[in-house]
Amino acid sequence: MNRMDKTHQPARDTSSEVKSAEVYIAAGYSPEAAAAIVRIDATMQRMRRSISKREFVADVLREMDAGIDLQLLDVMGAVSHWHPENLEDAGREVTVGTVAERLHIDPSRASRLVSELVDKGYIRRVASQTDSRRIVLEATEKGWAFGEEFRRRKGGMLGRALKCWTEDELVTFDRLLDRYSHWGKEGLKPTPPPDAGEA
Repeated sequence: MNRMDKTHQPARDTSSEVKSAEVYIAAGYSPEAAAAIVRIDATMQRMRRSISKREFVADVLREMDAGIDLQLLDVMGAVSHWHPENLEDAGREVTVGTVAERLHIDPSRASRLVSELVDKGYIRRVASQTDSRRIVLEATEKGWAFGEEFRRRKGGMLGRALKCWTEDELVTFDRLLDRYSHWGKEGLKPTPPPDAGEA
């Protein structure tokens, strides 16, 4: 029987991690801080892969059996302002163009998805209150009910997952995650990285 000897398994190759850490060390970070940055980046990559699959969200949608898939869910969120960037955005009238902009998709694709949700009775087209010649989108009562139920189920799932976190951990993580989310813009600024002691 040809079995692999587990006692001679090769060790995990960390050469790429070491090289990545060297970049941050050269930029002025301590070895400990550099290693932490490498681990943060690796964790975010795992999260991006998991988020792209959205398995748990798909499971919630299947349980609800509402005829809504992930793409249509995103359109519902865009129309209903589930995650506005600011107060002004939360009160903005939504058009097909707004949906395309928020979801970073082609307007023709946004139009097809919107039409499907209109046919299913989740959103409707109405005249703008500021310009009657313009058509805007809004959720129907069926759409609002769906959104409330979906967020209730998703919130329950997230709440159970974070139940073992302390209040301080949650508040700190919220602050740091938001701060980290701006790394792309901050990285483009022509300023030197902070001293390791200030990081």
